Amino acid sequence: SVSRRRIQAWTLHEGMLHRFFRRRSLRIDTAVAEKANQGDQRALKDLAPVATPDACDALVRHLLPGAQWPRDDWKGVPPSSRWRLFLPTAVVVLPLGITAWWHVGAWSLLALAWLAFAAYASWRSAQRMGYAADEHLVAVRIGWWSRYWRFAEVDKLQALRLTRSPLDRRCGTSTLWLDTAGANSLAPPLRLRFLPEAEAQALYQRLSAALAHRRLRW
Repeated sequence: SVSRRRIQAWTLHEGMLHRFFRRRSLRIDTAVAEKANQGDQRALKDLAPVATPDACDALVRHLLPGAQWPRDDWKGVPPSSRWRLFLPTAVVVLPLGITAWWHVGAWSLLALAWLAFAAYASWRSAQRMGYAADEHLVAVRIGWWSRYWRFAEVDKLQALRLTRSPLDRRCGTSTLWLDTAGANSLAPPLRLRFLPEAEAQALYQRLSAALAHRRLRW
């Protein structure tokens, strides 16, 4: 088992099959000293492999006393996030569909069907995307087809990074990256995407000030 103070970040996952059976999974990132030849074998990862949503929420509240969970103060992303989520798929699938027309004819229309689904999925994903932050916890909510909630205590944050891509500068947005000890590279990143620049800067300054006056616990 692992002590509570070693838990660095949390991931709730709800896939299509999970939703069909009304289940979720709960995983944690831990700061555990591991031998090089043992990898992740010594670290506890799956806290609740399969459980009801209520059971997962109750477990989070039990292990994070004082933290509000589930959240009811999610902040959404700008409407432009819809086409930005759809853009990578369009850039890849549309040229492939045009090329396939010369080789397979009408079968290439399947690419248009996939584009339609991708556009719908991007719209639903943008609706669900959001973040919540207070003096205890920072959380992000992403995904529609596969839904994830990723969160960490403010005291466990090790680093903050504010980035702006050329598209961000064009749209007036920024991305805030949050890093914790023992972060799992396979888990969804703890990042806040598509934030309006002023909002991202304000949150970055607030979290930076909080980290500067708190002792890192791990």
